[in-house]
Amino acid sequence: MEKYIEPQPGAASSPVDRVMQVQRWLSEITIVVMCLMIAAEVVCRSLFDFSLLIADELGGYFLVALVFLGMGCALHDGALFRVEFVLRSLPERGQRALQLLFDVLGLGFAVLLTWQMYGLVRESYESGVEAATTLATPQYIPQIVMVVGAATMTLVLLAKCAAGVRVVFGRQA
Repeated sequence: MEKYIEPQPGAASSPVDRVMQVQRWLSEITIVVMCLMIAAEVVCRSLFDFSLLIADELGGYFLVALVFLGMGCALHDGALFRVEFVLRSLPERGQRALQLLFDVLGLGFAVLLTWQMYGLVRESYESGVEAATTLATPQYIPQIVMVVGAATMTLVLLAKCAAGVRVVFGRQA
């Protein structure tokens, strides 16, 4: 079965590819920072008998960032939302049609998720909600990453749907 969007490792040919490259880069930086922060917390607790008091809070924010930033990347690379045993049991035209149906349903979900996450961020910003922690982080700051991740997943699904329509309805070989 042909993929609707062929990822181009190392080369960004479309706007969606470029957005995914930036998102991967941000995810990689997030992992490195999270590992360094956890290592610093472990060293401080075991060698110096004190805590930085921020590792738990920031670690949670980084984990949410990785999940939401990773959704679009995984979907773009064809590593998310695949049920191979069902697809392989169908003829090629059926595989394409089922994938298009799934992408359209996923797009609807992604649009709804993006809209709801945006509402959450707006509400948190307007009400001035802060974390009840040492940092007292305004909650809209880490929530913005959820909106960005959901929006990029929507972008990828929109591109997949457009390519899927061309493939299913014969405008592309």
